[in-house]
Amino acid sequence: MIRRLKIKIVAVIMTILTLTVTIIMVAINMVSQQDNRDRIENRLYRIAANDGRMPKEYDSLDPYHDAQSGYIDSFSVQVNHFYEVRKIILSRNIVVEQDTIIDYANEALVSGKQTGELGGYAFTIHNKPYGMIIVFMDVKPYQEANESLMRTTLFIGVTAILLFFIISIFLAKWLVRPVTTTLDKQKRFISDASHELKTPLAVISANTDVLEAEIGENKWLGYIRSESSRMSELVNELLILARLEDKTGHRLIIQPLDLTALVLQTALPFESTVFEMGKRFSVEAQPDVTYVGDASTIKHILTILIDNAVKYSEEHGEISVKLYTRSNRRIIEVYNTGEGVPKEKLTRIFERFYREDEARNSKNGGYGLGLAIARSGIQAHGGKIFAQSEYGKWIRFTVVL
Repeated sequence: MIRRLKIKIVAVIMTILTLTVTIIMVAINMVSQQDNRDRIENRLYRIAANDGRMPKEYDSLDPYHDAQSGYIDSFSVQVNHFYEVRKIILSRNIVVEQDTIIDYANEALVSGKQTGELGGYAFTIHNKPYGMIIVFMDVKPYQEANESLMRTTLFIGVTAILLFFIISIFLAKWLVRPVTTTLDKQKRFISDASHELKTPLAVISANTDVLEAEIGENKWLGYIRSESSRMSELVNELLILARLEDKTGHRLIIQPLDLTALVLQTALPFESTVFEMGKRFSVEAQPDVTYVGDASTIKHILTILIDNAVKYSEEHGEISVKLYTRSNRRIIEVYNTGEGVPKEKLTRIFERFYREDEARNSKNGGYGLGLAIARSGIQAHGGKIFAQSEYGKWIRFTVVL
């Protein structure tokens, strides 16, 4: 739970920061590109207004201004009313073949646009008394500046996101520290209380047996024995859960085991009970499936899942247990027909003390700890468990090891 909480905190922080950084980066690049477009249009207009020649006035703040020529490389083509070339005007540094210039001019005229871009040159067309003038200006420096700014902002943005990610990990740890402390105290209390309760429960049970031997059977003694038995069962489940969740105290006995045999040994004893209840029971186990894990923990988990399937299957219902492998993973499925669980509650049924139906659980016994124990045991093995259900028809628990 703590790990999931940390992941959620980091995910929320990173989502907000990533969106913020992305918006800032996009805004900076858009403003820069718009500023360059405005500069290009202004330069083209001023050259066209000066009949293709460089105006004497210029904006000294223009980063692409050439102090000698007035502007960066450009060329202009004057055409008469019959679309014949009158004059070609070149800037100081431009090196373009005359045929290429004429081709550019024809393309610009054919495009039907007053402004546009051809082959790395921005152009504008203005009407003149003698016909028209087409001004071309090299925009590569502006494009390179835009690309350079984009690379720079991208590098800064990615670096900032990675830095924020590292900071968010430490921040998540700091934020969940009080929760971690509280949960640790809670687990310790449950473990200590369960240990302390075992002795008085054993004494109550022993004294009940002594009283029954002296005074004979008595319904009051029967109530005491029944309730002390239920309390002992609850204490044992709490102890198992506390040990599985206490990473420092409980150690699994990891060893090679025959998973096929373990599944069969756990499931088959339920066969007679299920038969007496008038229900159908089937077990399918792929031969020679091995695994390295804690045999007692896995067996206890299987017992919980099969016992739940027996309890919550409807009259004359169907229960099945399957073991098979897929992509080097061991998969155990426990299925039963019956009422099932609503889709929105499938994840909550693995919470401690959670009961999907109080009345049904009270009738069948249990304290809402079985599936929590199963999940903790599977997670301790590095596996996962999840449930699927069609409410009112069936439910299936799948263990992936």
